[in-house]
Amino acid sequence: MAAISRMDLKTIIRFGIHLARIDNDFADFEKKILKRFADTMGLTQAEREQLLKGEASLATGLKGMSSSDAKNLLIKTLCAIAHSDGTANKEELEFIQKVITKFSDSVFVYPREEWGMYEEEVIKILEANK
Repeated sequence: MAAISRMDLKTIIRFGIHLARIDNDFADFEKKILKRFADTMGLTQAEREQLLKGEASLATGLKGMSSSDAKNLLIKTLCAIAHSDGTANKEELEFIQKVITKFSDSVFVYPREEWGMYEEEVIKILEANK
């Protein structure tokens, strides 16, 4: 796996925050998994605050993704966050599908009942990209 740029990692977290807020309920499970990902990435407090303030734009945010590895990590991250409370809701599923549709190349996603596996996989990928 090629290294994923720091900018791509921040974009992934920004989209994760957006997904966690999409149903207007930024749940503790979602905060916990995002914190774990941010800790593993080594995000500073200033970077975290900046990402919490920013917006995730499907129109422009995904254009900057520099590699298929980054795109796959984004999808895995979104799936892990959506599953963090045990189930993905309609808004989360619709957003994930929009992200997948925006990518011109194919992205593999496990069936929803297996999305819980993504948390540890994302952590391993993030650790490899330190």
